[in-house]
Amino acid sequence: MLQPIGVICTIMVASLYPALAHGWGPEGHAIVAEIAQRRLDPTARGAVHALLGANASLASLSSWADDVRVQRTETYNWHFVDIPLASGDYDAARDCRSSAKGDCVVAEIDRLGRELRCAPALETRVEALKFAVHFVADIHQPLHAVGDERGGNDQPVQGSVHGKICKGQCDVAPEATNLHALWDSLLIRRTVWNWGAYVARLEGAWLRSDGFEQRMTGDTAADWALQSHAVGRTIWAPDLVPPDGAIDDSYYETVLPILDQQLALGGVRLARFLNEAFSSSACGDGADAVSGTLPSAATGLTPASNLGDLKGELTRYHDMRRDDGQSAYERDQFAVGEAATAWVKLQAAQVGRPAMVLDIDETSLDNWLEIKRNDFGYIVKGTCTLEPGTSCGALAWNASGKAPAIKSTLALFEAARASGVAVFFITGRHEAERAATEANLRAAGYEGWAGLIMRPDSRSTPSAADFKAPERARLVREGFTIVANVGDQPSDLAGGYAQRSFLMPNPFYRIR
Repeated sequence: MLQPIGVICTIMVASLYPALAHGWGPEGHAIVAEIAQRRLDPTARGAVHALLGANASLASLSSWADDVRVQRTETYNWHFVDIPLASGDYDAARDCRSSAKGDCVVAEIDRLGRELRCAPALETRVEALKFAVHFVADIHQPLHAVGDERGGNDQPVQGSVHGKICKGQCDVAPEATNLHALWDSLLIRRTVWNWGAYVARLEGAWLRSDGFEQRMTGDTAADWALQSHAVGRTIWAPDLVPPDGAIDDSYYETVLPILDQQLALGGVRLARFLNEAFSSSACGDGADAVSGTLPSAATGLTPASNLGDLKGELTRYHDMRRDDGQSAYERDQFAVGEAATAWVKLQAAQVGRPAMVLDIDETSLDNWLEIKRNDFGYIVKGTCTLEPGTSCGALAWNASGKAPAIKSTLALFEAARASGVAVFFITGRHEAERAATEANLRAAGYEGWAGLIMRPDSRSTPSAADFKAPERARLVREGFTIVANVGDQPSDLAGGYAQRSFLMPNPFYRIR
């Protein structure tokens, strides 16, 4: 029986699409680009207009890199990074090897920041912008950070997914016959009729707060890749995707909040990437940046502040009491705690299964005695007697269980519990310290938490965010809505997966 030519063409395109899966489909890339464009600062907005024209839309060019991928084969590997599913780290020598098809998305994003402002040819800078808009989105598609089975292209899926708009049978085939294609477009297409509606959906929910994504110190494309990779493990877990790929609406409902987060993160981070790229004029070999940081380096070290003086200022900030009996440190803690409490109470009644995430050290427990005894240094091993003239090993201090509660956080904890919010602690402390940490939390007054999530003893990550953000994603996958994430380090809060983040004061140390 003869088939109409249009039907034959449709079948051929559908059968080829999975093999040519290029990260987010056009809808996902447009969503990320539109979110970013709304967050460009005046300098970046002006630079984009100078490159593309005053009325240009980033969404309109967001899939250009896919259009040229077949013709420009040297760009092929720039769309993804092949981190093994079982791995917990990024190894450039293993995951980003150079070849005739390029290296990987991590390396290319790192190059693009410089090319955007420093490439001598206008055409090169325009292309760098087009590539950046696309590749920052790509790195947030979880399966673009997973190397196994070609990023899920060889993992079949079958079944029916209605989502929010499909009626009737709603088979995933022929549009998506593998897991990668499912994530590229089908999940988005089963949620809204057009990508603009998806942007509005995110702007009205996750992105309505300025505290959605906290900038982490030293944030890199490698961090983004590791966080996406961990999310990839979550959405490809055996209990969600069996070997035969049989899925249904329960898969959609489980992963939809993760899909939302990854698209929102991609947009916020793309805006930040462009804002930072265009805010700098440095195109030298790096020497100008060093001399700019230490202008006296050529004539001798004469810093503007003395380290001893800074330590004195920090001590007064923590210890000096005002007329109301509070120190400036406590005042700042309570300001954050009160804002977080008001937010948590407001949101607790508006979402299903509300949750709050707390960091521990300098967020929930106060380690000032250890910090002061070590003169603001960090000493891992050794005893901790707190005797004059001795140092205090961090492991021994944690084992002692003597850290008192940070009062403002304890009040926040109690208010959240009273509002029916499940409270989870996510800490960089290792599993070996679990018993001592639980005892210390209870002794400090924290009772009735929903979970204490600690790092495996054998695991280390380049940043705290590379561990903590995926753990928040896991809670979201379990059905919780994290209404607040509270920590004292930007890396506690980076990586999204919370309606709003709250940064507690901590001028005493920084953890990447």
